[in-house]
Amino acid sequence: MRSVILLLSLLLLSPTAFSEDSEEEAAPEIIYMALTPNLPLTCSAINIIYAPPIQLQVTDNDTKSAIQKNDPAIRHTLIVLLSNNLIENVSSTTGKLELQDKAVIELNKTLEKYTNSSGVEKVFFTEFVAQ
Repeated sequence: MRSVILLLSLLLLSPTAFSEDSEEEAAPEIIYMALTPNLPLTCSAINIIYAPPIQLQVTDNDTKSAIQKNDPAIRHTLIVLLSNNLIENVSSTTGKLELQDKAVIELNKTLEKYTNSSGVEKVFFTEFVAQ
């Protein structure tokens, strides 16, 4: 009976009680970079999307450097992507999230083309106005 109680007690204890490494693991470094100046974009004669500034989350400093070196190509990619949207498609949260995902894909394609590498993890629109 004692062995059953001891076994049950051991099973109910948290696995982290026996692990010393779990508390010592450091969180991975997150690298952000801003794309400035702002990118005002016209979608049609009536509608305007204004998406300033755009923040990128990148995997490492090499990616950050590659983006800075290829700034015109990166900006062009974003301008083409953002200007090919209807206001009603990017006015909703779902539309913005889809645009965010498309931006990551397109930016990584551009980096692959010019640097044979990728490393954009996320794109953040820190302000977004669609009229």
